[in-house]
Amino acid sequence: MIRNEIDLNRENDRAEPIMANGPLEVGMEAPDFELPSTLEEKINLKSVLGSGPVVIVFYVSDWGMMCNVVIRAFKEMYADLKRWNAKILAISTNSIFSHRAWAEHMKLPFPLLSDFDGRVSKRYGVLYGQEGYLKGYSNRAVFILDSKGIIRYVWIADDPSYEPNYEEIRAEVEKAHGK
Repeated sequence: MIRNEIDLNRENDRAEPIMANGPLEVGMEAPDFELPSTLEEKINLKSVLGSGPVVIVFYVSDWGMMCNVVIRAFKEMYADLKRWNAKILAISTNSIFSHRAWAEHMKLPFPLLSDFDGRVSKRYGVLYGQEGYLKGYSNRAVFILDSKGIIRYVWIADDPSYEPNYEEIRAEVEKAHGK
């Protein structure tokens, strides 16, 4: 049988994310990281904090059907988020080579970061476990940080075919801007 993102609705096909030290929650300090990006340089989380909120978007894979939908939605709301000085960092476990091709194809105004070994995804509690066809991939998730790096919003998909509530994300970015 050929599997796709929708097939995960069946209970026995569900892959569970692995947590590093338990799930991250609102009010916690976001773990710092440094990852290669499509901007031809490594991006360190601490270096982008300070001027406004940071939206960290974890997604399953470049070129995936639902990932195209989600990343395109963030591209469309990019101008709105910039009003609050927000930065978007999109992260998956794909290689930087795949990211560059996909970012160019999608004409993305924000960087894609390569978490090729899954360490950052694991620290954020969104790396899929040891079995199934999603092994080693990031789950779909959104973390909104204020300018100090404090987590103000967390959404982690119960199923990787689900999308976040984009209006809720806009509202949370606006609130995080004021903190």
